[in-house]
Amino acid sequence: MSETRHYGDAVARSHGLRGAPALVATVAEDTRMAVTKISIPAGQVGLRNPVPPQDALVAALFLRDLPYNELWKRGRPYLRQGYAADSLRIVDLEHELSSYVAHPQAALSFYIPRRSFALLTQDGGRLPASLCCEPGIADPVMAHLGHSLIPALDRPAEAASLFVEHVFLAILSHLAHRYGDVGAAKPLRHGGLSTPQERRATDYLASHFDRDMSLAEVAQACGLSRSYFIRAFRQATGMTPHRWVQRYRIARAKEMLRVGKMTLADIAAGCGFADQSHFTRVFGKLEGISPGTWRRQRAD
Repeated sequence: MSETRHYGDAVARSHGLRGAPALVATVAEDTRMAVTKISIPAGQVGLRNPVPPQDALVAALFLRDLPYNELWKRGRPYLRQGYAADSLRIVDLEHELSSYVAHPQAALSFYIPRRSFALLTQDGGRLPASLCCEPGIADPVMAHLGHSLIPALDRPAEAASLFVEHVFLAILSHLAHRYGDVGAAKPLRHGGLSTPQERRATDYLASHFDRDMSLAEVAQACGLSRSYFIRAFRQATGMTPHRWVQRYRIARAKEMLRVGKMTLADIAAGCGFADQSHFTRVFGKLEGISPGTWRRQRAD
């Protein structure tokens, strides 16, 4: 049986995990970043296969307490310790690394090519020369961002590119400014989006609401970098592009529910949701009731 592989899942492969849930997004030109959900059950104690050297970093966010773990470099252990839930460890893949598993563990493994940080230069920033992170440090920001990706990892068919890219870019900015040497984040230029830019952005989102979109294409339509566009759009509208599209999709779905006899499955497909279940979850989250109930209440 062949192993299912994803871009950036070197850690999962080293542990022999087949088909580990993963998300991949383009974060800089020709550069992708990935997150893989690592779940190692009891009974898999021992030294794992090595991860080959490459020009990338791996940031591990531990999802539950891990009493003890070893990292090996060049065939020798060099980091032996335990980790608390929601703690962070960043390792450089410039040398071959292996892990000795002593306990069951659950973590999010972020594969970050060094070129990913090129996005920080789009608004006049600079690349971090290195990232220095005390292994096992508590990082509430990274924990919040990581946990926000878990539903998408559990249901990858529903993972919107706008959302995944947004979280990945936030993670890169956070890691660079907290653990790198790029200094404080530059303040947002006054005013955010101009009125024509905001109209152009919302028109583009509305015109393509029924399909998956990337932040890069929307930002390009406005003539802006992705990093600036994300901040400016939120300042102008009070929400992220992903949330704006969700609300627009629900508004269009309400129009379809109010008139006509379309099935919920057809409405879900017509509004860009992965399936009826996805549509029902998003509708319930934003409206507090199911779409079927919403339609019946208005039919009475």
